[in-house]
Amino acid sequence: MAQSTSLQVVWLDSTVHDNINRELLTSIREINPEAMEFDNQDECLRFLGNGVDEPRRFIFIVSGVIAEKLVPDIQQHKDILSIYVYCAHISKHEEWSRQYEKVEY
Repeated sequence: MAQSTSLQVVWLDSTVHDNINRELLTSIREINPEAMEFDNQDECLRFLGNGVDEPRRFIFIVSGVIAEKLVPDIQQHKDILSIYVYCAHISKHEEWSRQYEKVEY
Protein backbone atom coordinates (compact mmCIF):
# COMPACT_ATOMS: atom_id res chain seq x y z
CA MET A 1 0.00 0.00 0.00
CA ALA A 2 1.41 3.39 -1.02
CA GLN A 3 1.84 6.04 1.64
CA SER A 4 0.18 9.37 1.12
CA THR A 5 2.31 12.46 1.38
CA SER A 6 0.99 15.27 3.51
CA LEU A 7 1.44 18.93 2.61
CA GLN A 8 2.19 21.20 5.52
CA VAL A 9 2.70 24.93 5.81
CA VAL A 10 5.62 25.93 8.04
CA TRP A 11 6.15 29.57 8.99
CA LEU A 12 9.39 30.86 10.53
CA ASP A 13 9.33 34.45 11.69
CA SER A 14 10.49 36.12 14.89
CA THR A 15 7.25 38.15 14.80
CA VAL A 16 4.90 35.30 13.88
CA HIS A 17 2.88 35.92 17.07
CA ASP A 18 2.25 39.63 16.44
CA ASN A 19 -1.39 40.64 15.96
CA ILE A 20 -1.29 41.01 12.17
CA ASN A 21 0.61 37.76 11.72
CA ARG A 22 -1.76 35.90 14.05
CA GLU A 23 -4.64 36.92 11.78
CA LEU A 24 -2.79 35.63 8.73
CA LEU A 25 -1.91 32.40 10.54
CA THR A 26 -5.59 31.90 11.38
CA SER A 27 -6.42 32.27 7.67
CA ILE A 28 -3.68 29.82 6.71
CA ARG A 29 -5.01 27.29 9.22
CA GLU A 30 -8.43 27.48 7.60
CA ILE A 31 -6.79 26.00 4.50
CA ASN A 32 -4.11 23.91 6.21
CA PRO A 33 -5.11 23.07 9.80
CA GLU A 34 -1.74 21.39 10.43
CA ALA A 35 0.22 24.61 9.74
CA MET A 36 3.11 25.11 12.14
CA GLU A 37 4.61 28.39 13.23
CA PHE A 38 8.04 28.94 14.73
CA ASP A 39 9.79 31.98 16.13
CA ASN A 40 12.96 29.96 16.80
CA GLN A 41 15.06 28.96 13.80
CA ASP A 42 16.71 25.93 15.45
CA GLU A 43 13.35 24.47 16.50
CA CYS A 44 11.99 24.98 13.00
CA LEU A 45 14.96 23.28 11.36
CA ARG A 46 14.66 20.34 13.74
CA PHE A 47 10.99 20.04 12.80
CA LEU A 48 11.77 20.11 9.08
CA GLY A 49 14.38 17.41 9.56
CA ASN A 50 12.05 15.04 11.43
CA GLY A 51 9.47 12.74 9.95
CA VAL A 52 11.58 10.37 7.91
CA ASP A 53 9.04 7.59 8.53
CA GLU A 54 6.19 9.71 7.23
CA PRO A 55 6.68 11.41 3.85
CA ARG A 56 5.85 15.11 4.07
CA ARG A 57 6.12 18.10 1.78
CA PHE A 58 6.38 21.66 3.00
CA ILE A 59 5.43 25.11 1.88
CA PHE A 60 7.87 27.24 3.84
CA ILE A 61 7.13 30.86 4.78
CA VAL A 62 10.04 32.83 6.18
CA SER A 63 10.58 36.46 7.10
CA GLY A 64 12.91 38.48 4.91
CA VAL A 65 15.25 39.10 7.85
CA ILE A 66 15.84 35.37 8.29
CA ALA A 67 15.50 34.32 4.64
CA GLU A 68 18.68 35.82 3.24
CA LYS A 69 20.86 33.76 5.58
CA LEU A 70 18.69 30.63 5.76
CA VAL A 71 17.55 30.05 2.17
CA PRO A 72 21.01 29.10 0.83
CA ASP A 73 21.17 26.31 3.44
CA ILE A 74 17.64 24.93 3.02
CA GLN A 75 16.70 25.53 -0.61
CA GLN A 76 17.89 22.06 -1.64
CA HIS A 77 15.83 20.37 1.12
CA LYS A 78 13.97 17.76 -0.93
CA ASP A 79 10.76 18.06 1.10
CA ILE A 80 10.40 21.84 0.69
CA LEU A 81 8.31 22.52 -2.40
CA SER A 82 8.41 26.30 -2.25
CA ILE A 83 9.77 29.07 -0.07
CA TYR A 84 7.80 32.28 0.37
CA VAL A 85 9.70 35.29 1.64
CA TYR A 86 7.23 37.29 3.72
CA CYS A 87 8.41 40.88 3.96
CA ALA A 88 7.49 44.47 3.32
CA HIS A 89 10.66 45.18 1.31
CA ILE A 90 10.43 42.78 -1.63
CA SER A 91 12.94 44.67 -3.77
CA LYS A 92 15.57 44.26 -1.06
CA HIS A 93 15.34 40.46 -1.32
CA GLU A 94 14.69 40.01 -5.03
CA GLU A 95 18.30 40.29 -6.11
CA TRP A 96 19.89 37.71 -3.78
CA SER A 97 16.96 35.30 -4.17
CA ARG A 98 16.93 35.12 -8.00
CA GLN A 99 19.34 32.20 -7.94
CA TYR A 100 16.96 30.03 -5.89
CA GLU A 101 14.16 28.50 -7.94
CA LYS A 102 11.95 27.67 -4.95
CA VAL A 103 11.75 31.28 -3.68
CA GLU A 104 8.52 33.25 -4.21
CA TYR A 105 7.09 36.46 -2.76
